[in-house]
Amino acid sequence: MKKAVFFDIYGTLIDIITDEHDLRVYEMLARHLSYHSVYVSPENLKNAYFEGVQECLKQSMEPHPDVDVYDIFSHIMKRYGNKEYSRCAVVNAATLFRALTMRRFCAFEGVYDAMEVLSKKYKTAIISDAQWVFTEPEIAMLGLDRFFKFWILSSRLGYRKPDTRLFNLAMERLEATPEESVYIGDNSARDLVGAKKAGMTFILFGNGGVNYEGFQPDRHFRDYSDLINILEDLQ
Repeated sequence: MKKAVFFDIYGTLIDIITDEHDLRVYEMLARHLSYHSVYVSPENLKNAYFEGVQECLKQSMEPHPDVDVYDIFSHIMKRYGNKEYSRCAVVNAATLFRALTMRRFCAFEGVYDAMEVLSKKYKTAIISDAQWVFTEPEIAMLGLDRFFKFWILSSRLGYRKPDTRLFNLAMERLEATPEESVYIGDNSARDLVGAKKAGMTFILFGNGGVNYEGFQPDRHFRDYSDLINILEDLQ
């Protein structure tokens, strides 16, 4: 009997496109930072961001490491600034960066109707490779927060899917066994592999490849109007 349904976010619930390589992003962000006595050229800011990400990944001992973008921006502001910066100032810089990179941002068609039903029938939560500093407000911005009891985000833990610890932690918090749990995601390499290694039923969303490294999804859908029936069929 399935009682817990877990979701990935980006590419599964939220349709998003960002461009972190556009120099105009760093021009606007550098201008914002100057109001906080952080003086850095757009080119140096861009380099500092990507170098900071790579350095954090390199230093991690995890097989599937993730970074915390909050820490990246905190380091940049300390490096180019002349004072201590509050948590609020760092969050504002990070979220402005995110807003400037955004090219598309919306829930996939049918998500709200499906979640209205599923959140009443199952225990629901999120397991995602995501930056808490962006993702937590973005879940609320789209009104998705009301559907989920909690979210497990890789940036808070320092490791990403397919690491099974993410899935095990989520199941523990919902007091669900792997046999009682379903994971829904769009990425075969991370979502399919991680969920199946954790012993969960996996449903693939979208147009991605179905099989990966010997793992195969239990179900596959492209339209959220089909998801409720798929879950019923699994029961």
